[in-house]
Amino acid sequence: MDSRSHTHHAQAQPIPHQHPHSHNFALPSLSPTDFFNGLELQPASANIQPGPRSYKSRKYRPCDFCRARQVACKIDITPPCQLCASHGRECTFVERPKKKRRPNATNGEGSASVAGGGQVQASAPLQHFDVGPGQLSPGFIAQYNHEAPYNGMNGENGLDTQSSPNHLQQMQDGSPIYTMDPYLQMMSGGVRIRPLDSQATRSARFIGETGESNPYLLRHYRYDENDECTISKLTYRRIKSSNANSIPDEKGEPPVVFMLADDSLAQKGEPRVEDDVLVRCRSDVAEMFTEQEALRLIGLFVRFVYPYFPIISKSEICPNGGISPSVLHVLPLSLLSAMYATALPFIIYDDLLATTIVHAPPPSHTLFRIAWLSVTQELHTPRLATLQACLLLLQRAPTNRYTTDTPWKTSLVGWTVSLAQTLGLMRECGDWSSLPAWEIALRRRLWYGVFIMDKWASLGAGMPSHIRVDDFDVLPLTDADLEAPSLDPNSNAIPAFLEQEADATHFRLLSELTMILSDIMDSYFSLRATQRTSKDFHLSLELARSLRQRLKSWNDSLPPALAIRQPERADNRSMARLSGNPSLSLAYIVTQMTLFRALLRPLENLGPLDEEDRRVAGSREAVRAVRQGAKECAKEVVEFVENLRQGALDAFWHSWSRANFAIASSFLMQLLVICETETESNEIKDLVARWRWAMRLGSGSTGSGLMSLGLLRLDGMMLENNGNAQQVQMGS
Repeated sequence: MDSRSHTHHAQAQPIPHQHPHSHNFALPSLSPTDFFNGLELQPASANIQPGPRSYKSRKYRPCDFCRARQVACKIDITPPCQLCASHGRECTFVERPKKKRRPNATNGEGSASVAGGGQVQASAPLQHFDVGPGQLSPGFIAQYNHEAPYNGMNGENGLDTQSSPNHLQQMQDGSPIYTMDPYLQMMSGGVRIRPLDSQATRSARFIGETGESNPYLLRHYRYDENDECTISKLTYRRIKSSNANSIPDEKGEPPVVFMLADDSLAQKGEPRVEDDVLVRCRSDVAEMFTEQEALRLIGLFVRFVYPYFPIISKSEICPNGGISPSVLHVLPLSLLSAMYATALPFIIYDDLLATTIVHAPPPSHTLFRIAWLSVTQELHTPRLATLQACLLLLQRAPTNRYTTDTPWKTSLVGWTVSLAQTLGLMRECGDWSSLPAWEIALRRRLWYGVFIMDKWASLGAGMPSHIRVDDFDVLPLTDADLEAPSLDPNSNAIPAFLEQEADATHFRLLSELTMILSDIMDSYFSLRATQRTSKDFHLSLELARSLRQRLKSWNDSLPPALAIRQPERADNRSMARLSGNPSLSLAYIVTQMTLFRALLRPLENLGPLDEEDRRVAGSREAVRAVRQGAKECAKEVVEFVENLRQGALDAFWHSWSRANFAIASSFLMQLLVICETETESNEIKDLVARWRWAMRLGSGSTGSGLMSLGLLRLDGMMLENNGNAQQVQMGS
């Protein structure tokens, strides 16, 4: 839905009272989750009024069909309007209104003045697009917006006063237009690129090979200059590959085709949320924050969360380092609410928020509820923003720090994986010449965001993964897929980052580590793999050789800033920095533990006779090596937690890190139970006591809830260990 829907109502819709300075998010939404559409983008001077379209208003014009019929354009909540719906037509807003001569017009017939007093060069014909109905990617928000963007990247209090390019004009009926195509980018050779996720009223869905639409048949249809063809009200867009030399009927790889389904086709989709419920949700969110507070929350998200979970396109949201107020209207309610909720724990690191909402911040669970409510509606017409909101919902911490996640989270992981596949994210897009570079990089990061959440949630829940390696071909991430974090050395704000190198590589390294974890789980912990390896020590050991080598190579590739053993880091003013990188270190240790659990399993499952049958008795050296490696891994995790500082515990941690602490507690108790000598037992008891005390310090009443579940599990297992709890020297 676009900004026209704010005014094209058949009946007036009451708008709840808002804070005088709050952003007007109580208005009916944009088209569901249309993240990369700047459909509400208006100049600061535009006096946008909520409610129904005023009589004879020329600021919000009717759709093309209603304009041609010269009838009132009535849009209830979202396009299409009533007339287009009754005629089965696509409700479009691309045609320009007829020019009307005005005696006092400031602009001449032969030239067009631009904002700021510049002149448009007449060397090439200009394409004019109405801002209201146009489809703008966030990359054009700050570029063409006359509002001063908030520079929240480093906690600065001021606004970025850098002037915007002078491309904004006024049409003769008073509506703003842009003098360049707002959503098409130019490549060498004059090829125009339209983002796949920039459709105002259509959502893109990947066409698989076995469905009702045959991609091999679709490639024989005739496509227009936009690589689109329409068949029975369904539009298909083919994706050209640079490797295929853009030959549409070339044999070989399956053709990549997306169906652009009109949102109107899903208007009756069930289950769905009533529109008045979503309107109330928007009103609630609008009343929570002023515009300045909302922008600062987004700035906190970019500073503290994005470096470790880069699932948005920062270059499109903050093209010049500043966050435009128009972002508050471009981002859909689901994603915006989830970003607010994720950023709330960091409000004490913002000078303004630390004095305004810190005393009574809005409850994060309310914002997450609104995000989920919006997602359930958007699933009928999903965009990338729907997936981004789901990923942030998966990153939320449970409301009870002493309990595991409910099965709802595992179900949400499955929904998220299915949604990613519907959007075609499992396909390698690096050679898709039909997409702009920023969208290609975002799609790759989003796929690995889904892959990471699926594998670690699967590990923590002890459930099968939803993603098979054979079902995707996305290449590993490279530095070109990542956006380096902003680091202003002149900023007077509390530092937000550790090292640029560490923050820029965190997500790439995490994706590589998760690939190793995925292979470990496939090799040992699928149902069939468990049957093969649970009693076969030699097979388990053979499978582990390459996996251990890959883990070692991964660890050796870490930059110095990400080394597991390192002192607490500070900036040049001796101020400790927040760093979310320890969650990566813990993930590496738990990956090692998972491998050792697989190697220890056959040793516990075999009896004396089985040992002879499987020649384990002749592999005592290998058995001792496995046991010693497991103890070294336990020692490593204990020292890791003992060396954590508050700057680390207060930073962003991936939600599955809670389960990782609990897995470590279980691993330590497993080693205690299988001890063979008194010396070994005393050594493990000492590690357990140190681990218990370190987690008590880290999860106390004023500490972080990250370790609470792991501590509870440890206490429970020790009490059940037939007296071992009394034998271990307590640290308290």
